[in-house]
Amino acid sequence: MIEIDVAGGIFRDLIFYGNRHSKDLLEIPGGTGYNVFAGLRALGVNVYFHANIGKDWPFEKDDGFNIVENEKSGVFVSLNEIEVLAVYRGANLHAKNGSLRSRILFSSLECGGNTFERYAKSMRTSNGIVILDPSPIFEWKDEYIELCDYLLPNEEEYSAIFGKNILPPRVKIFKKLGEKGAKYIEKNEEYYIPASQGGKFSLGCGDAFDAIVLYGLLNNKTPLEILKTAIEAGTAASFIKGSSTAVVEAIENVKHYFEL
Repeated sequence: MIEIDVAGGIFRDLIFYGNRHSKDLLEIPGGTGYNVFAGLRALGVNVYFHANIGKDWPFEKDDGFNIVENEKSGVFVSLNEIEVLAVYRGANLHAKNGSLRSRILFSSLECGGNTFERYAKSMRTSNGIVILDPSPIFEWKDEYIELCDYLLPNEEEYSAIFGKNILPPRVKIFKKLGEKGAKYIEKNEEYYIPASQGGKFSLGCGDAFDAIVLYGLLNNKTPLEILKTAIEAGTAASFIKGSSTAVVEAIENVKHYFEL
């Protein structure tokens, strides 16, 4: 059984469509951590999700969810999947010292840099692999680079981390370029694949990309195979409303590319 530990954010996503007196509201679980968890689970991966919610969590609770007493669940509010109106991380920032159960860790920084650092150091102590989506970038610290085997940044995050610095030769990068496609970077070599014309719903695109990168790595696919399919997943998600819903549906649409 393929397995992975996932840390990051889990949010009550409130997505409004239309004007500010919106005609449509989508309320679903989201956050990069949750979206990647949901995508990998849909692919049959055994995912150990380290999630923190409050007693107010309005959706189904998974066995891996830790209920944080006296803290509210995280909330993410967006208008038309373009404008982020508010992010409240809440219980996400109050993780317990959970035990890692696999040899691979994926995390975002939504759970706080200190939580990521704790999990990453634990994984590296056991000679496991650490994969980080460095969002939100304000949580980033330069010393985190030494904890990572793979980074999955967007353009803004990549620039904030590296600037003009030479890439550490050990770290491999899948760089998300939005509607322009993506790059794979290793030892200062870059491989670029453009994206086809996408849709107007951007919220789940990056997380669908992340989930396919992880699935490809777990199945020993080549970087270019992974890059191509991850771009296809991100593009597919851009035609689907929502966050976790878009990720799961997009992945179902592209998983046949791996022919596993």
